[in-house]
Amino acid sequence: MIYVYKANVKEYYAMFEDDRDTFNEKVSLLCEERKRKMDEVKQPKDKVRAFAAGMLLQSGLYDYLSLSVGRKDVGHRHEKYMTYKNELGEDVLFRAGQMKKLQIEYGKNGKPYLPDYPGIYFNISHSGDYVAVALSCHPVGIDVQEKREISDGLIQKYFTEKEKKSAYPPFAIFSGKESFIKFTGEGMSRLLSDFTVDFKKKTIQAGRDVLAYVRIQELDDGEYVICVCDKCRDIICW
Repeated sequence: MIYVYKANVKEYYAMFEDDRDTFNEKVSLLCEERKRKMDEVKQPKDKVRAFAAGMLLQSGLYDYLSLSVGRKDVGHRHEKYMTYKNELGEDVLFRAGQMKKLQIEYGKNGKPYLPDYPGIYFNISHSGDYVAVALSCHPVGIDVQEKREISDGLIQKYFTEKEKKSAYPPFAIFSGKESFIKFTGEGMSRLLSDFTVDFKKKTIQAGRDVLAYVRIQELDDGEYVICVCDKCRDIICW
């Protein structure tokens, strides 16, 4: 099972500007590594997104550990979706606070991992007003992407011939590619034109070889998509 947590952080942009004391109170719930991530960035919106990513990660991990996830989904060929509202409310903040001693370290190519929970994998993404976190018992990649124009030059450089003919918008395909290189941990060291995102088949392929599985979810406002990539085609709980 893959658990995906998302939040719109617009209200926290305003809080950061207008009520810094309340915002800093909530920041105190973050683990030290996520605080460091906040300190690294300069722009207010980047700080808020870094904060929200930490909140969702810590809260989601608390949920994940509490659920004692089984493997009933093994062998299922069709994913199931459970959708529910999950903004950064007091319940999320409470759960996040229970994990404030969380340790995060970094492996090859800077991919983060949880040394105290070797059987749990996570990935973080943010774009515009949205932040998203994926948690799984297998390696996972996630990308949230705001609707935007992709230049012809980038399409010619990074898209395969099949992707250029896809019915899906280029920004969605780009998101699928991002989710794959985040899943593998290769980052931009992997040439994006070396593989094809096929949302119809839900696959990432190099020629006829299936490298991973990808799923896309459009957010309610239609201005964002979330792509999730893994090797096992696990069920996703949104």
